[in-house]
Parts: sequence; structure tokens; C-alpha cells
Amino acid sequence: MAKAQRNDSCPCGSGKKYKQCCLPKVRELANERAANREVVQEAVDWIARQHGDALAKWVEEVWFAEMSEDERKGLASADPAIKSIHDTNLLEYLIAEGVFAQDESDTPVLQLILDTALSLEAGRRTYLEQLGQNPLHLYRVTRCEPSEGFDLQLHPSAGDDSVYIEDKWISRMLDVDDIVGLRLMQTGGLWETSGAVYHFPQAYVADLLKRLASADADTYSRVLIRYWLELAAAHV
Repeated sequence: MAKAQRNDSCPCGSGKKYKQCCLPKVRELANERAANREVVQEAVDWIARQHGDALAKWVEEVWFAEMSEDERKGLASADPAIKSIHDTNLLEYLIAEGVFAQDESDTPVLQLILDTALSLEAGRRTYLEQLGQNPLHLYRVTRCEPSEGFDLQLHPSAGDDSVYIEDKWISRMLDVDDIVGLRLMQTGGLWETSGAVYHFPQAYVADLLKRLASADADTYSRVLIRYWLELAAAHV
């Protein structure tokens, strides 16, 4: 629908002009998605301000757990684009699954955020809650239109249906048959990604699958992320 012009017939087949039919819905969805991105950034900023020490400790003891000095240096010298993806992935995982040790108890970072005085309208709160409810999975790209969107299928597949993701930015990074780790969310009943992207070259997918085979629901994300960090540190 985004390709239709204002005065064109609406692609939905209603017979009305696009501007009088689906265009307002498209704009409303775009605004809702923008608001969701903003609330995630607000949440990250709040955590950094209010729990800076706990955040630094989590990065060292969880995100970079078991990484060697050479791997740390490898990440530090990675391409700027990889560094940007790394930072996005770190923050998404922090909010979705991070846990801070506080007052002799473990507190999910997401719960800290939801319990704050942040102005969370129902839709924005629901979006944040999805981060904790929707797990990270491995997918194969089955179709890709750069700057438009792409289709995903769980990998390895058991005959699962493909899911279409409208995303102008991530679609530019992908090709058909790429294997990626993503966390899928919903806005307005349509699928989208959380923003984090874990790309795995084909030569390493079999090894990754062997590692994931021994992971359970609680360790799956960590195993996937750890493997991606190893590859990023090696500049693969």
C-alpha cells in the first residue's frame, strides 16, 4: 500500500481513493511504530541514569561473559557498522532478558522499567512487555525486497508458514537464504523485528545449530548471542 499515490485507487479494492481509504491507517501505523521505538530508547536512558552501576556490571558479567581479551579487542576493532549492530543487540537483550542482582534478589530489567514513573500509555507498555514475552529465534530469509521488506521462516523449518516483515532498513542487510537471529514483535497486528539482528554466515550455521540443540528455552538466546559475539570478534 505504501507504493500507492494519494489519488490512486486504494490497493485494498474498496474503489475509494487511497487517501480516503487506507492511507490514514498506514500513517497511523507508522506513528505507532515510531512511538514504540521512542519508548524503548526512553527505557534504555532511564536504566542508564538510575541503574548505571548495575548496568555496567551486567555488561561485564553477562553480555561479555567468558569472552577472552583477544575477543574483546576483536569487537573493539570491528567495522563501525558491526559496532552499531552490537550496541543495538546488547540493549535489546538487556531489556528483554536482562536481570540485575539487587537487594539480595534478582530483578528483571524489564520489570524495573515497567514499575517506573515513565509515562507509559497502554500501547507503549504492551510493546515493552512483548520484549519479555517473544523469544529470540533463528530464521531463514525466504524472500527479500531491499528497502521494502522480507519473508522469514523458522530455521530449521518444520513446514512453518513464512512471516512478512515490512522494514526498509533491515531488508537492505539481507539476501534470500540468509540465516538470522531475530525477536519478532507486533504493532497494529503486523509483525516487525525488535531491531536487533544476529546474522550468521552459511559456513557457520551447522555449528550453531549443534550448539542450539543442547540449549533449552532459558539458555537458547544466550547460546545464540554468544556464538554471534564470537563471530563478530573474529570479524567474520
